[in-house]
Amino acid sequence: VAKLLKKQKGRGTWCGQFFTPSDLIEIDHIVPRSQGGKDDYKNIQLLHRHCHDDKTALDEEMMLYS
Repeated sequence: VAKLLKKQKGRGTWCGQFFTPSDLIEIDHIVPRSQGGKDDYKNIQLLHRHCHDDKTALDEEMMLYS
């Protein structure tokens, strides 16, 4: 997590907002595993929990229409 925080310069990649000590931070696969994404470091990112929920919903919607 610390390595990803440094890589992302303390910001969530979905919203661009800084993480604060009170934020719930989740690890996310950029390309979901259900769509062939790997567990590689280059395919994971940190998101705020609410951003992760939004991204997951969008990923699932994309799966329905692809």
